[in-house]
Amino acid sequence: MHAVSDAQSLSSLLGIPALITPTITAICFDVGDTLIANRRPMRILLQDFFIEHDEILKRDAIAEALDAVNSRYNHLLKQVRTIDDEQRMWLEVARDLLDVLLPRRRDLYPALATWYSEGWKHFKVFRDAVPTLRKLRESAYRLAVVSNWEPSLPVTLERLGLSSYFETVIVSSIEGLWKPDSRLFQVALDRMDVSPEQTLSVGDHVERDIKAAWAAGMQGILLDRFDDYPQFSPRLRDLGELTAWLQLHEQQRGIPNEVPR
Repeated sequence: MHAVSDAQSLSSLLGIPALITPTITAICFDVGDTLIANRRPMRILLQDFFIEHDEILKRDAIAEALDAVNSRYNHLLKQVRTIDDEQRMWLEVARDLLDVLLPRRRDLYPALATWYSEGWKHFKVFRDAVPTLRKLRESAYRLAVVSNWEPSLPVTLERLGLSSYFETVIVSSIEGLWKPDSRLFQVALDRMDVSPEQTLSVGDHVERDIKAAWAAGMQGILLDRFDDYPQFSPRLRDLGELTAWLQLHEQQRGIPNEVPR
């Protein structure tokens, strides 16, 4: 009796619905703030870049310059489809940022563009990411990435030691589709040849990662690392909770936690 009540209590905590749902065989992950995050705020990273080039700039000034060029970046990104396109985009962003922030140092355009294009260096992997991905792969779950990102995302995942866990990486800029457009999830479903009912989306954004997945017919669970959505269900506070959530999901279906092969 205690075991049942404990399971029911944990089920309620993790937001597992009481109704019977299809078994999960595939999981699509978001990337930013789900698997990886900036090592430090962008204004601080950029301040370090300028210090390396003998320029001392206030962080507030850098933040204001970033705000000023953000709309330009978003406009350019919609036109990017390849890594070559992305490199050209970063050169334009670097020029725009320096024109606002430090116009006398136009000689830094190429160096700043290179700094942007090597963006993987600015990220860290969350400590719970690799152990969770490893457990999921060992349990025969099929894993994919579905992310709003520049075309270089596969390079970033490889450099950070994550690419081997995923059988496919779906990148918005390459596909010309951006979450919350549910068609980006459909691309992943088609590539993996899996049914939406048996596929779970895990991400940190309610609209882009969860509701868009629901619109594609998938299941979804919010990764709420910073407790921004305490009333949302289902949600996790830590990626390490995902394996327990999946086990309870299968227990409620009355079958062992084993993915059909």
